[in-house]
Amino acid sequence: MAVLLLGFMFSCDNTTSNPINNNINNPSTGTGGSGSTGTTITGPRILHKITANNEITQEFVTTGGILEKAIYREDSGPNSFLIAVVTYTSGKITKVKVDQQVNGTTPANNIAYNFDITYDSGGKINSTIGNTSIGTTAGFTSEYAYTYDSAGKMTKIVEKKKIGADYSQYTNYNFTNTGDNITKVVTETGPTTSAGVPTSTVLMTTTYNYTSYDNKINPYTTLPKTFFVIWSLMHPLNFPLLSVNNVTNYNVQYNGTPMVSPNFTYLYDSMNYPISDQTQTQKYIYKAL
Repeated sequence: MAVLLLGFMFSCDNTTSNPINNNINNPSTGTGGSGSTGTTITGPRILHKITANNEITQEFVTTGGILEKAIYREDSGPNSFLIAVVTYTSGKITKVKVDQQVNGTTPANNIAYNFDITYDSGGKINSTIGNTSIGTTAGFTSEYAYTYDSAGKMTKIVEKKKIGADYSQYTNYNFTNTGDNITKVVTETGPTTSAGVPTSTVLMTTTYNYTSYDNKINPYTTLPKTFFVIWSLMHPLNFPLLSVNNVTNYNVQYNGTPMVSPNFTYLYDSMNYPISDQTQTQKYIYKAL
């Protein structure tokens, strides 16, 4: 899963500074990149597909600008996918269900993720319950609590994990924001008491430094931010999908040991949306709104 999501991340509402369909991210004038039919888009758009070497790796199924389903191709095979189905209540995403699909069917050992999301009175996520299962066997449950600064930016998520009634593990996700971009995520994992009280022990620390961004529009911001919060909980390398701009460099440190440090460059259309990487191997396809 980690390798899969790492490959998906770099193709790139719950904040008031970056609502979906606003004039910053969806200018109403000018010409843009090609849409799903190959035509030039003028005006607002929504991310539809991402391709690599002319193969679809990500597809976002939308109707009238509303995300219904996200489909991610797995590296394990050309007919293996992760499919995330989104449920809304009163216009807000309240459930995300992720399943595997191989050759058009759900395998008997399907690893499923079910997330239930609630919001505070200001419309920000305040809790998430995530349940996993393998086939018909229940797995662990994760409870997530969120912290924001005075500007409404997410600064911390605390996860408590349990199997059955007993808690066993916590993970703190600590965020550094620079403007409207996430520039660092530090995760700290350790044990809890059976009642869910975190101990002072930190067994593992992973630091994700997103060291540079461009000044163009992140295509994922045309889709609901809540979905990518949930998607990033499955692997925190994806948290920059929540940023306004596109990552051009990042590095990962595991317990202080550097792991990777790639660079990324993009080609843009006249409206400042990425349309491909510099090699034109990976391409972004939009739908007009």
